[in-house]
Amino acid sequence: MNTVEEAYERLAEYVLGFIDGRSWDSAGCRVQIFCKMASGSQWLMYQGKKYEEGGFETTPESLWEGLDAALFLRDDLLKKDGRRIWGLVFILYPDGRFNIEYDYNKPKDYDE
Repeated sequence: MNTVEEAYERLAEYVLGFIDGRSWDSAGCRVQIFCKMASGSQWLMYQGKKYEEGGFETTPESLWEGLDAALFLRDDLLKKDGRRIWGLVFILYPDGRFNIEYDYNKPKDYDE
């Protein structure tokens, strides 16, 4: 991964891998970012209901690439503005728009 835009694309692919052909109104992932790894959870919203199960049947690699994208963004933001992110929330919409929010708060119980 070489650019922030490519990282955003990988996060979108992560979310689309979770959707895996299901109907959706919005979908997203929450990623916790640690020293050398990231952990994610994902969901999709459809007709007012939230679904958190399933996905990744067709493209299981999209999960790992999305987590790698979060690590890339952590490193890129640290290099550019000196602030480290500890997590992010990425929300994708069917028309291709997305929102991303960074969490700059270190978890209280985490020790590097």
